[in-house]
Amino acid sequence: MATSDKQGFSTTYDWAKSWQDLPWAHEEPTLFLAELCRGREPGRALDLGCGSGTDSVFLAEMGWEVTALDFMPRALEYTRQRAAERGLELQLVEADITEWQPPATYDLVLDHGLLHNMDAALHAAYRERVLQALAAEGDFILVHWHPLFAGQADGRMGPTRRDRATIKAFFAPELEEHWFACEEFEDLPDMVGGGMTQACYWFRRNRAWQQPREMLEQLRATLHRRGFDTQAWLAAGASGRPALAPAHLARLLGPGRLGISHVLPEPAAAAGVLERWALQAGIAPQEVLQLLTAFASPELAAVCLPGAPLCGQCEVRFCKRQRHR
Repeated sequence: MATSDKQGFSTTYDWAKSWQDLPWAHEEPTLFLAELCRGREPGRALDLGCGSGTDSVFLAEMGWEVTALDFMPRALEYTRQRAAERGLELQLVEADITEWQPPATYDLVLDHGLLHNMDAALHAAYRERVLQALAAEGDFILVHWHPLFAGQADGRMGPTRRDRATIKAFFAPELEEHWFACEEFEDLPDMVGGGMTQACYWFRRNRAWQQPREMLEQLRATLHRRGFDTQAWLAAGASGRPALAPAHLARLLGPGRLGISHVLPEPAAAAGVLERWALQAGIAPQEVLQLLTAFASPELAAVCLPGAPLCGQCEVRFCKRQRHR
């Protein structure tokens, strides 16, 4: 981070008499952490900007192998002390995330408020490190401030407010939103801009981008399950066949289903979105379109219908509707 950022944090740590005095201290673990720990076996966790140490200690208590990273020595000392009081061991790293090289990948990467305190000039480096650190099957949890109302300015001491669309676009296309929650705080000190909406994101790797051919194989498996002759359908060509309505194609490509686009495309732009995705994946766009046509048309396999998709008949596990079942 910039020298001015370090000076500001150093002043706060020098002022604090204990970790509870820190403005960003929190007693309870960050939202989604407890649910995540119930849903998967402990692995390696990276706490970016560990601050008062609450999340690092919680994860260590849950059996995770925790790396707590911060560029403030006092933050690491607070974290070490709190872990020692519970008989826990952590790996402590004093570093700036934008300059640090992850020595491994992590099953969980956590940022409780680091990004929204960072100079925008460092955002690209931050994003690169997060993607380097996150394992292929990993989870990324982020806490970030949103505006409480449209046009709200940041306070003179930050943190920076960004809306949900901006955050999702920042991590797209590599990451997709798995869960999202937010809470409004209407009365905060003027120095931090008054009220804000605190948002918590749970991201995972976007499988449509990470494994496009696997997704198409799942789609083919669904067609086979429905008794549809995919090979004959592709060999016969597209002339005179039913076409997907642009609005339905957009819905298929959007974040609520296949996640090829992190936002719902405009219907008129949907075909272009699909073509760009296919080309970057090295797949013929026309073949993908024909498979989706068979998959989603009421006259054909009729699996992924607009209002009532047959999720119980579908093998496309990368779809958001399947991930949330």
